[in-house]
Amino acid sequence: MGSDHNCSGPKCYDGGMSMGALAIVVCGIFGVQPMCTERDFQMALGAAIQGDHGFIARAVFDDYADLVQELDKARGTKKQSQAQQLSDLLRKTIQADALFDELLDSLAVLNKEEAWQMGLVNLRRSILLQARKSHNPWPSTVWVNIPTITPVPKSILLEIDKFLIENIAADIQERFGAASAKLRGDSETCATFEKQAMKRWSNYTKIIEPYINSDVEEVLYPQLSKNDFVEHIASWIVTNVPDSSVVSRANLQLAMWKNSTTQKKREVISLICSTRKNFGIDPWSRGCGTQNYSRQSRVKNELLQKTAEMQESVTSTCKVLLGLLTPEQLQLFDEEK
Repeated sequence: MGSDHNCSGPKCYDGGMSMGALAIVVCGIFGVQPMCTERDFQMALGAAIQGDHGFIARAVFDDYADLVQELDKARGTKKQSQAQQLSDLLRKTIQADALFDELLDSLAVLNKEEAWQMGLVNLRRSILLQARKSHNPWPSTVWVNIPTITPVPKSILLEIDKFLIENIAADIQERFGAASAKLRGDSETCATFEKQAMKRWSNYTKIIEPYINSDVEEVLYPQLSKNDFVEHIASWIVTNVPDSSVVSRANLQLAMWKNSTTQKKREVISLICSTRKNFGIDPWSRGCGTQNYSRQSRVKNELLQKTAEMQESVTSTCKVLLGLLTPEQLQLFDEEK
């Protein structure tokens, strides 16, 4: 019975991509980053663009757009090595970041009203956090754009903005520096960059920690993919099965599964955070092959074990819930799912 139903649960990511392959991917798929598009500009400031300063703001943005598009169109030769491609991409990223800074600085002087200034805060955050996803050897160390998930006070928005202003340049150097070191076979330098990047992730997470809920956790820890099938079965039973004793048993199984899953998830998150903070390595990436490799392997094995236990809990709970149904009810469930 269980084989006919998809009860797949969370999986532990084992970043199966070498840094060499990473260099090709980031050069071949993504354009130059950071890049503020017309849509980004309008979403952040559209309602505030009025009067004379709105006309000037449009002209400032158009000048920026021309420059960044020209930078994006510049292409290296096909004969470039991976190291040359990565170096060229780093140069473009630094230039694009400088152009974006100039855009924000020019817009900031046009209007001192709070709505305009906060629009710029939101624009900086959305563009820079999006840009980090394109060229990141540690894709699991997410700097969450938390206001897009849950409300946070203005003070947190300003603290995030301050963090980005002070840290984004170093973050760029760490991400590209680690990839470059890996290409050279320099595991020690790679590990140094990784340790710095993990500290930076911990510092960013500390800012948003009071506002981390289950929805934020799904983005912050992307390998802990959510599984809705258990809840789907239980909900179907509550809606479609007239036997109150069956409904009670289904609700009990659901509650037990939720408690177990929550506990396992807390254990996984604690392990991830402590490993990044205390040892400067990300167990959800391939690492840099240093003396920490054995520790990273042990942590990965522990993560695999915990996620396997979570998967087994999903599978066993699915079987128990489906076992509460009569053959006729099970057929109806299969037809409706």
